[in-house]
Amino acid sequence: MDSTANPKASSRTSFARASITLFAGLAACGGLGKRPVEVDAALPPVWPAEVTVATCERYASVAVGDYVMQSNYWNLETCPGTQCVEFNTATGAFSVTQGPPACGDNVASYPNVLYGCSFGSCTPNTMLPMQVSALSTVTSSWDFSAGGTSKDQYNVAYDIWFCPDNNCGSTGFPNGLELMIWLDYKNVHGWKTSLGSKTLAGHSWDVWLADMLVGQASDSWTYLTYMIKGPQVTSLTDFDLGAFIRDAVARGYIKDTWYMYAIQAGMEVRTGGMPYTSNSFSVTINGVTPSTVPTPYDGPSCDGGAPTAEGTLAIVDNYVTAGPLHGYGAAWTWVGADSSAIACAAPTCTASAGGAVSCSPPLGPTALCTSGTVTADPTYNSVAGLGFNLNQDVTIDAGVVDSGVDAGAVSLGAVTIPNSIMVAISRSATLGGNSTLRLQLTDVDGNLFCYGGPLNVPIAIDKFNTKCWNNTGVYATPSTLFTKLDVIVPSAYSVDLPFSYCITSVSMD
Repeated sequence: MDSTANPKASSRTSFARASITLFAGLAACGGLGKRPVEVDAALPPVWPAEVTVATCERYASVAVGDYVMQSNYWNLETCPGTQCVEFNTATGAFSVTQGPPACGDNVASYPNVLYGCSFGSCTPNTMLPMQVSALSTVTSSWDFSAGGTSKDQYNVAYDIWFCPDNNCGSTGFPNGLELMIWLDYKNVHGWKTSLGSKTLAGHSWDVWLADMLVGQASDSWTYLTYMIKGPQVTSLTDFDLGAFIRDAVARGYIKDTWYMYAIQAGMEVRTGGMPYTSNSFSVTINGVTPSTVPTPYDGPSCDGGAPTAEGTLAIVDNYVTAGPLHGYGAAWTWVGADSSAIACAAPTCTASAGGAVSCSPPLGPTALCTSGTVTADPTYNSVAGLGFNLNQDVTIDAGVVDSGVDAGAVSLGAVTIPNSIMVAISRSATLGGNSTLRLQLTDVDGNLFCYGGPLNVPIAIDKFNTKCWNNTGVYATPSTLFTKLDVIVPSAYSVDLPFSYCITSVSMD
C-alpha cells in the first residue's frame, strides 16, 4: 500500500449487502531464490473448463478447502476499469488475466489468497484470530509469477493483519497493524518513514512505517512493510513469517496480547504485471497446515434450531424490554425479487395486523437468538436479521395476517440516540455469517442506517451510515428518529453464509 491508496476493505453493496466474499485454497510450492523474468505478457494457464471459474466481477471469489481467494478490485472508484480472474476450484490456483488500466502510484486492486478473518469475512475452519503470545511458529509456502514489462508498477506481497483485541470486524483493524512483506516488485517505492534495513528469514529487507488514516483518528492503523533487497523471489517453501511478527513485537508495533487475524498473499496492482498467477499457497500455524481439499457442499441448513444464551434483556411473549427501549422482537429474512438466493432463519416469526409478533419457538427469555443461512447472491439482494422495535406498546392481537416481521401500516413510536448505542453479541460457532454481522437502525422514514465495525463496544451514532460498506451515504445524527434495531447477516457474492448468534443486551446514552 502507498500514500495514495485507500484501505483494502472489500466492502460494498447496499442495505443488507455483503462486504467481502470468500474464495479458494491451494497446495505447496517450490524452492527459494527464483528470480522474476521480465517478459511480454505470457499466456495465462489453461485449466479444465469443469474446474475453472472465469469472471470479471469486482469482488468475485471461490472457496477451496480452508482458504479463500479474492479478486478484490477494491479501489475501482479511483482506478476505474475492468479486472478479470480465472479461479481453479480444484487446486486453488488463480490467474488475473486482465488487470485494471494504468493508475499511476495508486493501488487499484489486491487479488489474493486469504486465510483467517479480514474485514469481516472468515475462511472456513480457520484457527484465526489467535493471540500473538500463542503463536509458536508461522510459516508459508507460495509460488507465483508476474508478467508485464520493465515499465510496469506492482508489488507481490504478504499482507498480515493484527487487532489490539478480539473484536475487529468488517470496517477493518482500527488501532491495529498491517504488516506487509514485499517479495517481487517493480517501479514502486517504500513509504513513508524509513526504519533502515533488517535481515530476517534468510534475506535482507528495507523496513518502512506509515500511519493509515481513514475517517476519524480512531479508524487508523499502523502500516509496517518489509521490502526485499537484492534478488527478488517468486517461490518460497516454509518461509518464516514468524520472524517478521517477532521483529514487529520487538519494535513495539505489536503486543503479545494482540491477535493475528489474517494472512493474505497477493499482488497490489498499479500498472501492468499481467498475467499474474498464484500457482499454490499454504500456511502452517503452530505445526498445523489448513486443508487444501475442496469441501463438499451439502446445501443451506436451516434445521439446526436457534442457539441459547443468557442476557440482560426482558422478553415476554416475544416482547423485548431493554431499559427505556421496548417493542416486539423477531428473527427475519428478506430476498429481493431479482435474486435467486435462499435466506432462512430460526425461529420462524410472523407479525399481526396489530403489530404483535408470534415466533416459533418463542424468543427469550433474556436474549434474542437466531441461526440459519443466507445463500450466495451475486445481486446482493438477500439478508437475514434479528432485532426488535425500539418504542412500541404491547398489542392485543386480532390474529396473524402476514408472514413478514414489518407490521405494515402499524404506527411505531421512535427514539433518538443522543450519543452512542451498545449491542452485545454472542456468536455460538465459527461460521461465515457470524463474521459479517452488521448493526442496522431503521428511521421513521424507513431509511436504513448500518454500521459494520466491531460490536460489543459503544458505537457513536454518527458512525451509522446509509451505505456503511463505503460510507458514501448519509450519516445519522443525534436528532435522527429510529423505530427499529437489527443485527443483520448480509449476503455474499459467491458463498453461502451460515450464522448462529444472539443479542444479549442493548443500552444507549
